[in-house]
Amino acid sequence: MIIKRLTMHNFGVYASTNTFEFSGEKPIVLIGGLNGRGKTTFLEAVLLALYGANSFAYQESAFKTYGQYLRSYVNISDGSKQTYVELEFKIDNIEKDCYLIRRNWNALNKVRTSEKITVYKNGVYNEFLTQNWAMFIENILPSALSNFFFFDGEKIAELAVDTTNAQLKESIRAMLGISVLDTLGNDLKRNIRRLQNSTNTLNGHNEVEKLRNKKDIAEQRLNEILSDISEKEDLLNQLNEKYEQKKIEYSSQGGDSIGKRENLLLEKARISENIQKSHEKLLALAAGELPLALVKDLLLKIAEQSENEKHAEVREQASNYINLMMRKYVQEKEGSEELSDFIEYIRQDSAFEVNSRIYQLSEHGLLQAKQLSDVGLQHIEEEATKELECARTFKRKEDEIDNYLAIDINEEELQKIYKEIKIYEAQISEVEAELVVLEQKRSSTNGELIKASSEFNKNVTALLSEMEADDDNKRAVKYAEMALRVLNEYSVRLQQRKTGILGETITSCYKKLANKKNLIDKIVMDPVTLDLKYLNSEGNEVEKTALSAGEKQLMVISILWSLAICSKKKLPVIIDTPLSRLDSNHRKALIQIYFPQASDQTIILSTDSEIDKRYYELMKDNVGDEFTLSYNDDEKSTTIQKGYFRGNDI
Repeated sequence: MIIKRLTMHNFGVYASTNTFEFSGEKPIVLIGGLNGRGKTTFLEAVLLALYGANSFAYQESAFKTYGQYLRSYVNISDGSKQTYVELEFKIDNIEKDCYLIRRNWNALNKVRTSEKITVYKNGVYNEFLTQNWAMFIENILPSALSNFFFFDGEKIAELAVDTTNAQLKESIRAMLGISVLDTLGNDLKRNIRRLQNSTNTLNGHNEVEKLRNKKDIAEQRLNEILSDISEKEDLLNQLNEKYEQKKIEYSSQGGDSIGKRENLLLEKARISENIQKSHEKLLALAAGELPLALVKDLLLKIAEQSENEKHAEVREQASNYINLMMRKYVQEKEGSEELSDFIEYIRQDSAFEVNSRIYQLSEHGLLQAKQLSDVGLQHIEEEATKELECARTFKRKEDEIDNYLAIDINEEELQKIYKEIKIYEAQISEVEAELVVLEQKRSSTNGELIKASSEFNKNVTALLSEMEADDDNKRAVKYAEMALRVLNEYSVRLQQRKTGILGETITSCYKKLANKKNLIDKIVMDPVTLDLKYLNSEGNEVEKTALSAGEKQLMVISILWSLAICSKKKLPVIIDTPLSRLDSNHRKALIQIYFPQASDQTIILSTDSEIDKRYYELMKDNVGDEFTLSYNDDEKSTTIQKGYFRGNDI
């Protein structure tokens, strides 16, 4: 992925519209700004544009809802309370297709805020990508791997010594392809707990069977109802959470487009019919006067020639009439011979015109020829051109629908997820109905002591049936435990295969960057816990606390670099405050080795004290674009300037 442009409108500290245009051909993009000027906001804008609610920046925030998170970034300085972010990118430098994702929202509603997503492909609105953006971006850069490529240098140093960071380990497992095994294991554990709870409930009910006194039975029943209500409420919360997760998974894998296929097929049939109608209209035009457009110039000459012929014919008729009158005049008046010569001259001239006639069109034919040459053919040509454009437009729409229908979607997997969603819906409805019933029972049980005896007998009957099923539950628990052990063993072996390669890559990356190469000779990863161990040349473990703050940061950058390499994703790297904890030697290694090789596009967000004039000179040969974040104290907003701290002493 190569980011071409980022636009932020009233976003965070960026008031009005601010745009980063990335056009340089070199790998490093350098963005300078003092603290609080919007460097971290830039990083979060990229994450928000790509992932929305799936962004790890939102998930790590203190906001309870996504709407609150969106409202927190609305800059209200112009009073509109309207905000949007746009990110334009290409898949790689070879790919010609260009994608633009736009998310816009507002803070007009203080209670509820929702965003609108719009996606363009090559400058044209794309409905399919708009409806299925989550699935599309997960295929390019899964959200679970995004923190390998977009990270804050100040926040990552402690990961080098933190053996309990669940997020990092979960991301590693996702990159290794093991997280799916965790999901399966959790499902098995839940089934085991459910079956064990069912067995314990049977044991509890065996005690109830001994109670004979009606008052004690009624009191016990009330307690059971209260317990059931609490259990059902917990179960309902769990089911709702699973239901939402499945819906997100269904959408990410293209489920939303499945329901549209029939509509797309109907739309394709309608467009095909329109194409056929356009072809029929074009055939009708071709069967009429349209072919004459090929000889338009000839037709114009025919009209001109025919009109001249008409004029000649009139002159001939006039000459004949004059000649007739002349003879009559001569006979009656004995006129002069000179008049006779003049009449003969007129006759001969008219005769010459008559002899040169070619087409001899009638009045009607001449009128038709003039109409066709003047406006008739132009009108027919315009109608044919319009119909051809309609046919091409319908054809483009038909091709676009064919592209949508040709998208490779794992319908079998989607059908499985869809069935799970329907199961959760049914379970949620069932639990909600049970809760309504339980609430009614709780309010009435105190006054139903007489009915309690009958209810107790019914429970005894049900209890006997459950006891018969108890043996089946125990067998199910046994086989689930066996399956869980096999799954754990398989997961360990799979991790052993992949963590070895990952450890070697981390070691290679660290040795390229580290100053004290003799301190750590090898980095290994525990295949079970995914904990990292640092070994010296003698094979002894180096205590993580022995690392300085800068070495910790360098270690984590090595880890992230190697994870990006192992993920085989060609994606940009964005680093916020990358050098804050590093000494001069480590900074030099990072600038000369890591930055140019981290990715085809490495965006660095730095203060003037991190990358100063000396370090800028070291890296400028690899810098393609430079920007400075300039802050206006009066307006309390940041604007973008070209160049890295131009006009300032860096």
